[in-house]
Amino acid sequence: MQLAIELPDELGRKVLQHSNVQQFVQTAIERLLLEEARTDVPPLTKSLIGLLGKTPVDESDYKKHLEEKYL
Repeated sequence: MQLAIELPDELGRKVLQHSNVQQFVQTAIERLLLEEARTDVPPLTKSLIGLLGKTPVDESDYKKHLEEKYL
């Protein structure tokens, strides 16, 4: 399906800087729709979603933290 939208010039230039514009836009829209679907999440929790997205922390780090704290 094709979809045409109008973007402000500055935003359009930023989008066009990506090597795969179609994939970039598709991923962005999917994330927004997923976030929109999370209406049952309390506001404070919702504000934390994606907070660690660009950090080197992963699930194994969290498991290690829990083991150290509770075992």
